[in-house]
Amino acid sequence: MAALQLAHRDRVKTLLAFALESRLTGATASGAGFDRTDSPWDAWWICYRTAASADDLCLDPLPAGGSCAQCCRDVLALIATNPPGHPDSLGPRACSCMPEWAQRMRVAAPDPPWPAVRTTVAMVKPGADAEAIRRGLRESHVIVTAVERALTTADVRRLYPDAYGAEYIAAQDTYLTIAPVQVLVLVAQPWTAAQAKQIKTRLREHLGTGDPLRNHLHMPDNPGDALCDVQHFAGPDLLRDLYERYDSDGSTRRLLGYRAALARR
Repeated sequence: MAALQLAHRDRVKTLLAFALESRLTGATASGAGFDRTDSPWDAWWICYRTAASADDLCLDPLPAGGSCAQCCRDVLALIATNPPGHPDSLGPRACSCMPEWAQRMRVAAPDPPWPAVRTTVAMVKPGADAEAIRRGLRESHVIVTAVERALTTADVRRLYPDAYGAEYIAAQDTYLTIAPVQVLVLVAQPWTAAQAKQIKTRLREHLGTGDPLRNHLHMPDNPGDALCDVQHFAGPDLLRDLYERYDSDGSTRRLLGYRAALARR
């Protein structure tokens, strides 16, 4: 990761990975570039995804440079609660910073070479062929747990807090809460070479790609989102157990890589 200039979205996801792995390993995240976020909404996104405070994550919530004063105040208020609040609760906004930030977060960009973590999760979306997805995942992963779960709109926000546009958000809520999903907590086999995005793309192509919402499964393709989703769906205790068993050996190398990537502007 150190050799690449990260897109905004991937820089924030690197911050997420660094904060989570630092907390899981007991390392300190301070002084790693958190004070150089591009927007206060970056800090809100990380806190909201992890359901943790900025203090818990050793995260400076405000960027070093100039930023919208109202957004800074709003972000500080949202992340002061436990769990952090969502900007939907703020009502109409006088500025366009937050939706413009959300659009930047969802702009397609070349994927950086994310370091691998073995602990991850897949969510089989409503109407998808769950058995076919399980068969495909067993080629590269061990399924640790498989449970059905009825998602709430709060779950959808935790998974996609950077969604934007009233029409898109309404369609996403309707689709993902219409029927229970199947959540699979996974551990990658040690010989698995393909990255999560390649595995997800292959399964979607096999099942028929569909549209941007009805695309069969959610499977995070970077370490921060993977660990965050395991924590959300399976709880912090199982996340810590799986991380210590399967991912702690590579944590020092990954943390150094995150630091190097964040040091580049």
